[in-house]
Amino acid sequence: MSILKKYISYLNVIPERIYQSTYNGILEINWLNGKKILDTKNTNYSYGNLGKVLQKGLKSVTTDFRSEETSVLILGLGGGDVVKQLRNNFKSHASITAVEIDPVIIEIALKEFDIIPNSKLEIINNDANLFLKYTKERYNLIIVDLFNDVTIPDFVFQTEFIKSVYNVLDLNGSIIFNTLIISDVHKVRNKKFVENLKLYFSVQEFPNLYGHNHLIITKKVK
Repeated sequence: MSILKKYISYLNVIPERIYQSTYNGILEINWLNGKKILDTKNTNYSYGNLGKVLQKGLKSVTTDFRSEETSVLILGLGGGDVVKQLRNNFKSHASITAVEIDPVIIEIALKEFDIIPNSKLEIINNDANLFLKYTKERYNLIIVDLFNDVTIPDFVFQTEFIKSVYNVLDLNGSIIFNTLIISDVHKVRNKKFVENLKLYFSVQEFPNLYGHNHLIITKKVK
């Protein structure tokens, strides 16, 4: 991208490329405020406000996710924003496993944002719900950021999913749930979800982050 376009992006969103996804519809690579970002039709997926939400979550987690002995599970890779935050902003040396159902999203993370798998980063093209049911691994930190545009899969709010993440989380481990409230239906849904989470975890909430994001942080203490 030219330097001129980069500076213009501080005034207006500058479109660069469009991808078509079966799961997420149109995915846009744009420039905003001098940064390349990933957007869907209706929301930012990576490197915009979403990145600020995830950064808030990581700052609020008490579980140590910086050590080489730590294992992190990311459910919903997006453009890999949280991977870069862990490595660059928080200097984490943890082993990271990222599970993403959309192969186009994985392609974007690799080609557009230089998220490269290595000995400390494994990217798995799979359904997060199925992955949790069959994995034998245990994790110190789990980040649940599962969206199709502005829709969160229903299974995320079900007791079965809560039990699944509980079972693969180490004692004293934490989970960051990134959710969205844009209607009264979502408000009721999230209230029930938090009540259910409290049966298994200690819970901390950050509602109305950068608009409609509702961040929920849990810790496994029993």
